Amino acid sequence: MEDKNITFEDLPKAMSWMMDKLNKLDSKIDGLNNIPLVRPADQWMNLKELCEYLPSHPAEQTVYGWTSCHQIPFHKRGKRIMFLKSEIDAWLHDGKRKSQKELAEEAAQFINAKRNRPF
Repeated sequence: MEDKNITFEDLPKAMSWMMDKLNKLDSKIDGLNNIPLVRPADQWMNLKELCEYLPSHPAEQTVYGWTSCHQIPFHKRGKRIMFLKSEIDAWLHDGKRKSQKELAEEAAQFINAKRNRPF
Protein backbone atom coordinates (compact mmCIF):
# COMPACT_ATOMS: atom_id res chain seq x y z
CA MET A 1 0.00 0.00 0.00
CA GLU A 2 1.21 3.47 -0.68
CA ASP A 3 1.73 6.13 1.97
CA LYS A 4 -1.63 7.76 2.63
CA ASN A 5 -3.94 8.36 5.52
CA ILE A 6 -5.90 5.25 6.33
CA THR A 7 -9.52 5.80 7.19
CA PHE A 8 -11.67 3.58 9.37
CA GLU A 9 -13.24 2.04 6.27
CA ASP A 10 -9.76 1.15 4.84
CA LEU A 11 -8.60 -0.46 8.08
CA PRO A 12 -9.62 -4.09 7.27
CA LYS A 13 -7.96 -3.88 3.84
CA ALA A 14 -4.80 -2.34 5.35
CA MET A 15 -4.63 -5.02 8.05
CA SER A 16 -5.02 -7.76 5.46
CA TRP A 17 -2.20 -6.26 3.36
CA MET A 18 0.02 -5.96 6.44
CA MET A 19 -0.65 -9.56 7.50
CA ASP A 20 0.25 -10.81 3.99
CA LYS A 21 3.53 -8.88 4.12
CA LEU A 22 4.32 -10.25 7.59
CA ASN A 23 3.60 -13.82 6.46
CA LYS A 24 5.92 -13.42 3.46
CA LEU A 25 8.63 -11.96 5.68
CA ASP A 26 8.19 -14.79 8.19
CA SER A 27 8.52 -17.44 5.47
CA LYS A 28 11.70 -15.79 4.17
CA ILE A 29 13.21 -15.74 7.66
CA ASP A 30 12.27 -19.39 8.20
CA GLY A 31 13.92 -20.20 4.87
CA LEU A 32 17.13 -18.54 6.00
CA ASN A 33 17.10 -20.36 9.33
CA ASN A 34 16.55 -23.76 7.67
CA ILE A 35 19.56 -23.53 5.36
CA PRO A 36 21.72 -26.51 6.25
CA LEU A 37 25.18 -25.61 7.42
CA VAL A 38 27.35 -27.37 4.88
CA ARG A 39 30.98 -27.64 5.79
CA PRO A 40 32.96 -26.54 2.77
CA ALA A 41 34.92 -29.27 1.13
CA ASP A 42 38.60 -29.34 1.88
CA GLN A 43 40.47 -27.18 -0.59
CA TRP A 44 43.22 -28.60 -2.76
CA MET A 45 46.16 -26.38 -3.63
CA ASN A 46 48.87 -26.74 -6.21
CA LEU A 47 52.46 -25.66 -5.63
CA LYS A 48 51.97 -22.03 -6.68
CA GLU A 49 48.83 -21.62 -4.57
CA LEU A 50 50.65 -23.11 -1.58
CA CYS A 51 53.54 -20.66 -1.97
CA GLU A 52 51.05 -17.77 -2.02
CA TYR A 53 49.13 -19.20 0.97
CA LEU A 54 52.08 -19.75 3.31
CA PRO A 55 52.96 -16.69 5.41
CA SER A 56 56.64 -16.72 4.42
CA HIS A 57 55.85 -17.06 0.66
CA PRO A 58 58.68 -19.54 0.06
CA ALA A 59 60.16 -20.21 -3.35
CA GLU A 60 58.85 -23.24 -5.22
CA GLN A 61 62.27 -24.90 -4.95
CA THR A 62 62.09 -24.58 -1.14
CA VAL A 63 58.74 -26.39 -1.07
CA TYR A 64 60.15 -29.10 -3.35
CA GLY A 65 62.93 -29.55 -0.79
CA TRP A 66 60.38 -29.85 2.03
CA THR A 67 58.44 -32.51 0.11
CA SER A 68 61.56 -34.53 -0.69
CA CYS A 69 62.46 -34.57 3.04
CA HIS A 70 58.80 -35.22 3.97
CA GLN A 71 58.73 -32.11 6.18
CA ILE A 72 55.40 -30.91 4.78
CA PRO A 73 52.23 -32.97 4.18
CA PHE A 74 51.58 -33.52 0.47
CA HIS A 75 49.85 -35.85 -1.97
CA LYS A 76 51.34 -36.97 -5.25
CA ARG A 77 49.58 -38.38 -8.30
CA GLY A 78 52.01 -39.03 -11.08
CA LYS A 79 54.17 -35.93 -11.37
CA ARG A 80 51.71 -33.55 -9.71
CA ILE A 81 52.17 -32.52 -6.10
CA MET A 82 48.99 -31.37 -4.34
CA PHE A 83 48.36 -30.05 -0.85
CA LEU A 84 45.23 -30.10 1.33
CA LYS A 85 44.58 -26.77 3.03
CA SER A 86 43.47 -28.41 6.30
CA GLU A 87 46.69 -30.47 6.46
CA ILE A 88 48.81 -27.39 5.76
CA ASP A 89 46.98 -25.46 8.51
CA ALA A 90 47.60 -28.31 10.97
CA TRP A 91 51.27 -28.44 9.90
CA LEU A 92 51.61 -24.70 10.50
CA HIS A 93 50.03 -25.00 13.96
CA ASP A 94 52.25 -27.96 14.89
CA GLY A 95 55.33 -25.82 14.34
CA LYS A 96 54.47 -23.53 17.24
CA ARG A 97 57.32 -23.04 19.69
CA LYS A 98 56.41 -23.30 23.34
CA SER A 99 56.99 -20.35 25.64
CA GLN A 100 59.22 -20.58 28.70
CA LYS A 101 56.13 -20.76 30.91
CA GLU A 102 54.63 -23.62 28.88
CA LEU A 103 57.94 -25.52 28.99
CA ALA A 104 58.21 -25.03 32.76
CA GLU A 105 54.64 -26.26 33.30
CA GLU A 106 55.25 -29.29 31.10
CA ALA A 107 58.47 -30.10 32.99
CA ALA A 108 56.69 -29.78 36.35
CA GLN A 109 53.92 -32.13 35.20
CA PHE A 110 56.50 -34.64 34.00
CA ILE A 111 58.39 -34.54 37.31
CA ASN A 112 55.19 -34.88 39.35
CA ALA A 113 54.12 -37.84 37.23
CA LYS A 114 57.47 -39.55 37.81
CA ARG A 115 57.40 -38.88 41.55
CA ASN A 116 53.93 -40.31 42.03
CA ARG A 117 54.71 -43.50 40.11
CA PRO A 118 55.55 -46.52 42.31
CA PHE A 119 58.73 -48.46 41.60
